[in-house]
Amino acid sequence: MYDKIRLDIDSVGHGIETATVTAVGTAGPNGTGLTIAEPLRFDHASNMPFSDRGTGISFSPATTVVHASNEPIQAMGTGITLARALTNDHAIDAVVRDARVTTAGYQGPAAPNQWFGGPAFSQNAGTLVLRDAAGLVVDSLNYGGAIVDPWAAEGYQGISGANASGCRAPVPNMGGRGGTGGVNRSAGRFPDGADTDSNCTDFLTQTATSMPAASAAGATNIKVAGVADFAPGQTVIVDTGADAETAVIAAVGTPGATTVGAESASGATVITVAGVLGFGNGQTITIDAGANAETAVVVSSAAGRGAGPGGPGGRGGGTPTPATITIAAPLKFAHPIGAQVSGTGITLASPLSRAHAVGATVATNAPTPGAPNKYVRR
Repeated sequence: MYDKIRLDIDSVGHGIETATVTAVGTAGPNGTGLTIAEPLRFDHASNMPFSDRGTGISFSPATTVVHASNEPIQAMGTGITLARALTNDHAIDAVVRDARVTTAGYQGPAAPNQWFGGPAFSQNAGTLVLRDAAGLVVDSLNYGGAIVDPWAAEGYQGISGANASGCRAPVPNMGGRGGTGGVNRSAGRFPDGADTDSNCTDFLTQTATSMPAASAAGATNIKVAGVADFAPGQTVIVDTGADAETAVIAAVGTPGATTVGAESASGATVITVAGVLGFGNGQTITIDAGANAETAVVVSSAAGRGAGPGGPGGRGGGTPTPATITIAAPLKFAHPIGAQVSGTGITLASPLSRAHAVGATVATNAPTPGAPNKYVRR
């Protein structure tokens, strides 16, 4: 039996159609793709969605009410056993929350207007819909890199192509420690409360990055993984929790910080390093410190390749290679393993009062639940 697939969405003007797959080839723009039995009746854009309905899930007893497309399905699991029976009935998706938990979920000082239960929000893409007391949609948005529910994506929908299938709010980058996105970023309307009915323009994401090199108490310069959207005069929050402190930016330089991975001889033009995150071609970097410090201009960088499963060479085979930075002119000095290689970073108007470890976040204007946001768009 051949699979039937559903092509496109019903909001693009010509509706949807189904086709029968007769052969499955290779993926990608240059692959052989899917062969179908029937000629297509409509033109379809390069980013059109399609789906295979599959054979589904069989269960017993049968459903007793009608369910719409995109409704969540989840296994009930064994749940939580309580010490005493509940005294009230509770609807599906009712919130289950322990106020004594201080290490997970929202922990800010402002009390939320509403807690949400049910399926957790996706960190990558999803839809939020605000309804009034009568159940009518007041506002809606799609967030992330995909249009999850096209009808909720406020804004012009007439453009097809990659990343152009409707207006989306940005998704906060949840990259791990050491990444350019930082942790716990927030997206909000900008200016605060703006609603032009176009999610392409209404939302702004908090500017944040992380520190690939530690800083000491008293430091006036911090190394960062990225400098985009930072500017002199901005107040930033360095680190989080008990280690957090505020500082004012005096000057914004270049990103990147790493260490020498193998001893570099004077005259060398290729430096083996621990990583290349944040470095860019044409960037001026500083190598080492004190009497051995010197500057160089980056010509290119390579992330290197480690040994993969089944032997050296990783997925591509061959010998593992280290991360390297190639510079425009030969080194004047030799540099030992562990010597710092960095951009000029961000210079602060006053010294830091605390030490901060590798991976500490640097962010502008922390989210302010319950109060106007303070984002800045350059």
